[in-house]
Amino acid sequence: MYKQYIEEIRNIRDFETIINYYYPNQLRKNKMKCPFHNDKSPSLQIADKGNGAFYKCFGCGVGGDIIDFIKRVEQINFIEALKKAYEILNRPLTLPTKRTIRLNSVNKTKINEYYNNQVKEAIKEKNLDKAFELSCKQDEEINQNYHINFPYLDSKNRPQKIWDNLDVLLKHNNINVVYNEIVKDIEITGLEGANLESQLVDIHSLCNKYGFSLSLNTIQSFIHRIAYNNSYNPVVDYLRNCYMEFDGESKYIQMLCDALITRRDYDQELKKLLIRKWLLNTANIVFNDGNTNIEGILTLQGKQGIGKTRLIRKLIPMYVKTGLELDPSDKDKVYQCIKYWVCELGELDSTLKKDLAKLKAFITEQMDEFRRPYGLVPIKYPRKTSFYATVNNEEFLKDESGNRRYWVIPIEKIDFDLIDKIDIDKLWGEVMYLKEENMETTYLNQSQIERLNTSNADFKVMNQLELGINMEFDWDADKIMWNWKSSTEIANRLRLKSSKGLRATLESYGAKYKKVGNKRGYNTPPYKYIMSIS
Repeated sequence: MYKQYIEEIRNIRDFETIINYYYPNQLRKNKMKCPFHNDKSPSLQIADKGNGAFYKCFGCGVGGDIIDFIKRVEQINFIEALKKAYEILNRPLTLPTKRTIRLNSVNKTKINEYYNNQVKEAIKEKNLDKAFELSCKQDEEINQNYHINFPYLDSKNRPQKIWDNLDVLLKHNNINVVYNEIVKDIEITGLEGANLESQLVDIHSLCNKYGFSLSLNTIQSFIHRIAYNNSYNPVVDYLRNCYMEFDGESKYIQMLCDALITRRDYDQELKKLLIRKWLLNTANIVFNDGNTNIEGILTLQGKQGIGKTRLIRKLIPMYVKTGLELDPSDKDKVYQCIKYWVCELGELDSTLKKDLAKLKAFITEQMDEFRRPYGLVPIKYPRKTSFYATVNNEEFLKDESGNRRYWVIPIEKIDFDLIDKIDIDKLWGEVMYLKEENMETTYLNQSQIERLNTSNADFKVMNQLELGINMEFDWDADKIMWNWKSSTEIANRLRLKSSKGLRATLESYGAKYKKVGNKRGYNTPPYKYIMSIS
């Protein structure tokens, strides 16, 4: 009804005019101190990403369009805010006359008839206590005054069967319907129902009390439309609060690094880098609007019972799930994984038995698409989940091109006494500080990827070709003893039916390709043993 009027005042210049009307000369480069909380630095920003100007405060989390801004400043309703906007912008506004309907008289008659009959029956049974109780309930029902000024009516002055009218009815009864972006599901407060199904039945009954006849299926569809209009992200709220409360002491990430004790020959700087980057990825992904992905999965390798799963439960204060197995081909398993902030892939080697190409593609997806049981069509959901993995075996990586997505740290011990000293809120406050103030990237640069690949080689499962090359050649031999061998000789030595992959594998060990005359071959170390000729 009012959409056309809102569309006419949605550009960024209009928003600047509105803000300057209330707060002259405070807007600088589309930023200002938020007027809705005690803002110490400019955290409110206005922007237009192509679908109209909006504001967002990264301090207190409030946001919305021009009308919402005026409503919040003036503490007035929607219509008054719309009129005020046009007044400030000096534009004419003529709103249509809204028809209303009162339904209470019919409903009250039915309520009276019902309870009067029940009271008479109780008196006949000489149950005066029951009669008195029913009489009190009658008064309570009547006093609820079942009528609403529905904004959209048909030609017979009856409420149209549209979601907007249901939204008005719910708000009138203090029923709040929201969509949780993390769990990707509806949450309803203000009703006593234990689950969504029973809550829908309660809403159906409530609609009938107001003379607003809707089927359960229609209510279900409308509820989802209303919920998506009121989405929220509890993890974003949590992280912003951690950021606002952060004391500026940058020690908590280091404490986490110190608590993860690795073998002595492991690159300690790489450990710190991987932990830091994973924390940044984990904080960043919940802000994803469809254009962000995680860069890697923090993977703790170590013997069973050292507390790898216990650790993630301590680090993630909400929406964490452990012990899941990921199969990109199974939509149910995918949904089970992506409805949490952090999902632990327990025993990663089991997950890596799946289609590696699909798994590699899934890890870095920005969106997830699937159809919910109640949905008419598949819906795309921005990915909000970060992954953490645990594994016992030392050799588990199988995919050369995808191994860099697994940020493997070999753990010998976890110091939980030190972990317990970490203030988890301040840990995430420090991570958010790095994200917001330092603008630190979530990805590894090329040299860091090379360091990771070198480290990950220790955790790679060898194929038959690699096993043969590793066993046949003395790779510890002095370079003076290395000599040229033809490709044919090496293939025969390894009993290969095909030379596919031979060059890449030999070069990964340090052999050098060299062509002598018309023959191809490699400078390699000597063989470990001389083959006997029978």
